[in-house]
Amino acid sequence: MKRLLFIALCLASSSAFAGERRQVLLETPVTYASGASVVERVKDECHIDDMLTRRVGEALARLNRTGDGTIDANRTPGDAQVLRLQITYVMGVGGGAWTGPKAISVSADLIDNGKVVRHTKFKRWSVGGVWGAFKGTCSILDRTTVVIGKDLRRWVHNPRYEIKDEDAPDQASAPEAATSPAGASATTAQERGETED
Repeated sequence: MKRLLFIALCLASSSAFAGERRQVLLETPVTYASGASVVERVKDECHIDDMLTRRVGEALARLNRTGDGTIDANRTPGDAQVLRLQITYVMGVGGGAWTGPKAISVSADLIDNGKVVRHTKFKRWSVGGVWGAFKGTCSILDRTTVVIGKDLRRWVHNPRYEIKDEDAPDQASAPEAATSPAGASATTAQERGETED
């Protein structure tokens, strides 16, 4: 009887370890892709790479339930998977909401043992929310990085989840809209208050 109990305990503990989720860590620094389109002043003043490091790192830390969710590019991740993030496009000039919606496009690779196992590219928009008219460009772009963090947290957690690109919100009628390839659509996920956990 004791032997059966011992075997049952061993099986239970091994299945518990098998069910443990591997950590996913954001590789830092987040970089701009070669040829990324961004207004230099916005890049210098808003530090979008740092915003993404903070917001995506926080999202992954919640998923991992430990640490800060990041790892330096020069360090070995051990058993963890690595999320490599690049900024490919930033739509935004100074003037806050008065100069139209803001957007960030990113490219993400999920790396396991040095190999890219998944890849995605997507864009997220914001007009600043309810108080958007009183927010600056950097604050609006930061709202966008929060949503990017939530999207990527769900994407790395669920292999079947595909991040869908967002079209420009209806308010994209400022001078920026002429340079944006995206068409007008319904309100963005941020403005609807959608959260994917």
